Order: sequence, then structure tokens, then C-alpha cells
Amino acid sequence: MTKTPAIVLFYGLAGLIPFFAAPVATLLAPDFRWQFNEALLWWAAIILSFLGGARWGAAVQTSQPAPGLIGLAMLPSIIGWLVLLAPAKYRVAQLLALAGALLLHLAWDWRANGLPGWYGRLRLTLTAGAVTALGWQAALQG
Repeated sequence: MTKTPAIVLFYGLAGLIPFFAAPVATLLAPDFRWQFNEALLWWAAIILSFLGGARWGAAVQTSQPAPGLIGLAMLPSIIGWLVLLAPAKYRVAQLLALAGALLLHLAWDWRANGLPGWYGRLRLTLTAGAVTALGWQAALQG
């Protein structure tokens, strides 16, 4: 088992700042909740897409990428996009859907096939933070 490189851990943890900024900002300025919801939804969808891109990048390292793996790597982007299309009246469902999608991606990342041994452990930490923030924001919806 190797240790997560410091720079990867630093940027990974920094990526949690926007996740937690939304619920904290909602507590401080509840009249602007809808803006904080939007910011969090977009950030979560972007991160979900980023995770799919990381898997895509890992899959194309071989001369003959597995079509199923390439297809799976595309799903996070599609799911994130579809969640963003839902009307505003479904904000809680959107927040929870993105949390669920991140958890599903974690299940895939935990296996870390073809990825460094530290990757699954890093994803566990970062996903726990992201899901906590999304759940907290959902709970603040009233």
C-alpha cells in the first residue's frame, strides 16, 4: 500500500471547499439559498464528470480500450447533466441523486483496477466529504 501523493491529497481536499461552502453559506445567508443550491449542484456534477474522465483516461492507456469500460466512464457525465436538467422544485432530489451517483462511483473506484493503490482510499475520504455536504444542503431545504 502506497501513500497518497501530497499534491493529490492537497488538491483533492481543496475540492471539498465548494461542497462545504454551500451549506455554510446557506446557514449564513438563507435568503440566497437558491444560488448556493445551484452552485453546489453544478460543482457536484462537474466533479462527477471529472471522476468519469479520470476513469476514461485510465481506460485509454491500453492499445485496445474495453468498450464497456469506456461506456461506464461516460455515465457520470451523462448522469450529472441529467440531474441538472430537473426543475428547481426537485432540488432535494437533485442533491441526493448526485450524492448517490458519487457513492456509486466510489464503489467502482474502491476496486481501483488499473489505478494506484491509494486511489480507492482517497476516493473514500473525498466522497464521504462530498456526500456529507450534499446531504447537509438537502437537509437545509426545509
